[in-house]
Amino acid sequence: MTTTIIRGQKADLTKTNPGLDRVVVGMGWQGSPGVDIDFSAFLLGPGSKATADEDLIFYGNPAGAGGAVQLQTESRSAYAGVTDNEQVSISLSGVPAAYERIAFSLTLYEGEKRRQNFAGVNGVYLRIVDARGGSELVRFTLDKTSGVETAIVVGELYRYNGEWKFSAVGSGYTGGLEALCGSFGIDVQSEPEPIPAPTPAPPAPTPARPANPTPTPTPSAQPFNPVPSQPQGGNPSPLNLGRPSQQGGGNPPASSSSAPNGSSPRVIPPPPGSNPAPGPQSGTPAPVPAPTPASRPASPSLQKIELTKRGDKISLEKKAGTNSIGEILINLNWNQRKGTGFFGKTSGVDLDLGCLFELKDGYKGTVQALGRAFGSLNDEPYVMLDGDDRTGTKSGGENMRINGAHLRDIKRIVVYAFIYEGAANWAQADGVVTIKGGGPDIVVRMDEHGSRKGMCAVAMITNVGDQTFSIERLVEYFSGHRELDQAYGWGLRWTTGSK
Repeated sequence: MTTTIIRGQKADLTKTNPGLDRVVVGMGWQGSPGVDIDFSAFLLGPGSKATADEDLIFYGNPAGAGGAVQLQTESRSAYAGVTDNEQVSISLSGVPAAYERIAFSLTLYEGEKRRQNFAGVNGVYLRIVDARGGSELVRFTLDKTSGVETAIVVGELYRYNGEWKFSAVGSGYTGGLEALCGSFGIDVQSEPEPIPAPTPAPPAPTPARPANPTPTPTPSAQPFNPVPSQPQGGNPSPLNLGRPSQQGGGNPPASSSSAPNGSSPRVIPPPPGSNPAPGPQSGTPAPVPAPTPASRPASPSLQKIELTKRGDKISLEKKAGTNSIGEILINLNWNQRKGTGFFGKTSGVDLDLGCLFELKDGYKGTVQALGRAFGSLNDEPYVMLDGDDRTGTKSGGENMRINGAHLRDIKRIVVYAFIYEGAANWAQADGVVTIKGGGPDIVVRMDEHGSRKGMCAVAMITNVGDQTFSIERLVEYFSGHRELDQAYGWGLRWTTGSK
């Protein structure tokens, strides 16, 4: 009998299936034409880190853990009449004790370069099959992604008290396979882009031949090697992820400046660079630049990701070279458009930033200036409010910080804004919340105007398998704290407070 689970849930494997050893992890999906999807598995030790390049099981390294983990790309089997897109065979008893978990991921090949994301991929599922009789033990179907991810950690097998269990993760990331490798401690080397051939200069006029020509020695052409030399010393070279297309072959599709229909959130590109230098004057040969060694191309950098629809969700990235997402900064800013009322008085809107928090140990509460509940960064609740902007004109606005080092202690957080002074006019306030942490900034605008209620639930921050936080857009309006509390099931007792 299949155990069906959803994102964030866990399921026993060996404890409820005595004698279970060899399992097949199968994954399937339906991709749009031209979307090239790769499957990979990471063998992880303490701290969810790989210890060697060989701990990445993918098209370039199809077996690992002493043969206990093997890709079945060329020898996939049908179970319950279905052949998965990719399968990996695992002998649970054969996995060395140094490995604590195995993470299974899907990535888009050249996703950023082709301007593709998982919004164009549907029906992603992971199932675990008992290889002894082909019975399906666990199934996890991933719900729709937010539309910016080029890599997804779908799930993990992990050891717990001597038993193997499965966790449905479903965390999306930008940066593709290279970003995942960096998160798990594997250094990779991108394929250098080919250097275009220099444009030949136009031929110079042929001078009249002298009576006694003197032969001119021609310098010998030096071969140019565009590949940088390997560094000296004993350090291993970075892992090369380059590979031919695995699905369909052919040339990659042309880049498109538009996202798939209905995709969301909106990606805000980096500010443009300086204008290109003007071309050479007419009739003047363009100078030919000396060729330079190829350097590793800079990966596309998304500076901001805007969650534009209710339910849009994205996961924070871990800091490069660490196993932590670091400190998370939540900024609230708005415009105070003062108007003149009776007797020449000016009026405006004052927004306050706050949150409801719930820790793993059951501790619940709020962090906000009202009632002077400013919180603490290094002690529970590991959330702290920096300040209170009464003008709306400070460039920094209001800031709240979350200590990412205590990720495992935090269960969920609802970030909210409320109008402390002034009429409930959200269009006038023009509020925006920006979440800064690992990866690009995440922007949520309170732009669903029309409500005359004074409180707005902006975003839900949820612990995902003690690995990262997911950020989900809410932008839902309430009459006050008590109504918001009831909507999200906090169960706190509220009394009137002041700053």
